[in-house]
Amino acid sequence: MPAAATVLPVIGAKPGTLVEIIPGRKFVALPVNSVNQLAIAEMVPAGDGTFRIVARICPRYFSCSAKNLRRLGIDISKRTMQRLINGKFVRGQKTTPNLFQFDYFSYLEHEAAASDPEFWDRTEPDQRFSNLERFRQAL
Repeated sequence: MPAAATVLPVIGAKPGTLVEIIPGRKFVALPVNSVNQLAIAEMVPAGDGTFRIVARICPRYFSCSAKNLRRLGIDISKRTMQRLINGKFVRGQKTTPNLFQFDYFSYLEHEAAASDPEFWDRTEPDQRFSNLERFRQAL
């Protein structure tokens, strides 16, 4: 391979094959589905008064902290997100007594479903209560 070659990605490469992407640097080509689908763009100071945009690969689950909700552009409170998780509107988990985590893609699905004006009045087929009653009970 020539010294100045930059090769990325190698379609059809055998798993575990080392690929030279810059001279002297090699990596193992990964299948596309092994990388998380979500990245957050953050402004990082360059040190000279300017900023550069850096994409940070993120996990599927986020804690319900106010900082994470703000970074993701979700304009609800931490308590409201916990109620959505308890009411089974959003997939989530309670990992410790004070830490709730939510699935970001599940929240996006809920947001799309809730855009229907009749969403909160509707009773789902496997539920006894309307969505609004379920949300109220999830305290």
